[in-house]
Amino acid sequence: MWLTPLLTLPRVADAPGRATAPFLLVGGTADEVWDGDLARRLSPHVLEVAGADHGMYVPGPLTESIAVLGRVVVAVEEFLDGIGWPS
Repeated sequence: MWLTPLLTLPRVADAPGRATAPFLLVGGTADEVWDGDLARRLSPHVLEVAGADHGMYVPGPLTESIAVLGRVVVAVEEFLDGIGWPS
């Protein structure tokens, strides 16, 4: 799982392409180093959170950012269940 990877850096963006196992990419649309289009080209497993910055914080009450954390945990669980890990 890659949480808020620096996809705008070529050396980071190239690394997932060499992966031999499935991976989940998680990022937010307000993160300057996130590239959602690239993430979706690299993996079918992507959680993109509207308005989230690099720390996965969203504007508004702190409870909104806490809810984002919940979404990330659910995405990780679903990803692991989907790939059958652990086997």
